[in-house]
Amino acid sequence: MYRVRFWALMHDRLHTWISEHEADARDLLERFVGISSWSHDPVGLTQSAAAIAEAFGAFGTATIEPVDVTTRITDAGEVSELHHGPAVRVRSDAPGPRVLLVSHHDTVFSPDVPFAWEVNGDRITGPGVVDAKGGLAQVWLALGALQADGLERAWELLIVPDEEIGSPGSARLIREASAAADIGFGFEPSFPDGSLAAGRAGSANYSFVVRGRSAHAGREHHLGHNAIVAAADLITGIAAMTDRPRVLATPAVISGGRALNIIPDTAVVRANVRVQDTAAAESVERSIAAIVDGVEQAEGIRVEVHGGFTRPPKPREDRYVALLDAVVARAATLGMDLEYADTGGVCDGNLMADAGLVNVDNLGPVGGNLHQVGEFLEADSLVPRAVLTASLLADLPNGVLT
Repeated sequence: MYRVRFWALMHDRLHTWISEHEADARDLLERFVGISSWSHDPVGLTQSAAAIAEAFGAFGTATIEPVDVTTRITDAGEVSELHHGPAVRVRSDAPGPRVLLVSHHDTVFSPDVPFAWEVNGDRITGPGVVDAKGGLAQVWLALGALQADGLERAWELLIVPDEEIGSPGSARLIREASAAADIGFGFEPSFPDGSLAAGRAGSANYSFVVRGRSAHAGREHHLGHNAIVAAADLITGIAAMTDRPRVLATPAVISGGRALNIIPDTAVVRANVRVQDTAAAESVERSIAAIVDGVEQAEGIRVEVHGGFTRPPKPREDRYVALLDAVVARAATLGMDLEYADTGGVCDGNLMADAGLVNVDNLGPVGGNLHQVGEFLEADSLVPRAVLTASLLADLPNGVLT
């Protein structure tokens, strides 16, 4: 009885603090959204990281850290370095199980997109307002409530700058932090009905550089080896890998050629492949090798393969279901009716899982129109999701979720 009463009183205090500071969280969110933080804008991401570190520095030791420099394939088929903005890490040390909190501050919106913060009743629109800056405001409320109640917990908050492009520079940081944690929580937006993600597909991004030989399209047509024609065969083979729902293969972008009177010597094909499980991922890699080998049988054609599975599958396993059930049960005590379902979407929860960390990765607020002008946050979801987050963190030492 004492335990129940204590928990109820603690919950009431957390809820009260969060409710009293909702306006502060909205102001903070407006500040975050007002800073352009496109995945390919290191300058904007540096400004965003500074604002985030300042906001969360009151709760733990905050640092701004570089992520790995990676590479990309240009439309001309050349390899170039890709420099990313910085990540933000905030750490609180205390006895008990350690939880890793993961989110991101990059968005899909470039600075020239005419889209800004706007409030219309309980719906707030803006670039990244729910994916995932709303999740940051939610975590800020939860950590603030814990601090105000004197609840010291062991946690690390990692906010990466490149989630929207597959976290190529942040993957190492995520894996290292996951290896040091006991439980992971991610703050991608929840599904539109508030439900959570269980199993997630795996995702691979490929860039294929097809090399042929240029020649005059009239005088020396017979001397050319057409890279675009070969790329068409490659595209057909990739698309044919689709085996719903196990494999979803999408040739998505193609570039190549210089002029109508020149046989093209280079083409670049970019494709995404989603798979349900590791066996399907291995099958895809074998199929791609066979497709490339077939395309290279054409005279004078060579294919370079770049990329692969940046987000390994996160299958629905018993240990994940147990954590999801615990979260759903805790939500029910707070008056929230949550469910969970598998999804073809991917996020950094895939990387946490691949590093062996049991996690629930879309505890963020409710919203919609993700990756579109018109992305919105249902602002009335901010407080209840923050209360749930604070409650989960507060009860970790009692073994409820471990």
